[in-house]
Amino acid sequence: MGLMIGFEMVRDQRTNERAPELRERIQSLAFERGLLVLGAGRNSIRLCPPLVITRDQADFAVDTLEECLKLTA
Repeated sequence: MGLMIGFEMVRDQRTNERAPELRERIQSLAFERGLLVLGAGRNSIRLCPPLVITRDQADFAVDTLEECLKLTA
């Protein structure tokens, strides 16, 4: 599995109502910015970086995801 990790997109943290359209939007925004993320299930995003990754690459991924999340807020 390597460094694989995922996170779930929900509309409301109290009810955990799934947000598949939000997942799709974030996935598209990330792709447009050069970051490939994978959908998992109905509302999760999976990150699968290589086992050998530079600090710059990790920073790019985190910064890009943060930007995408801000755009969907």
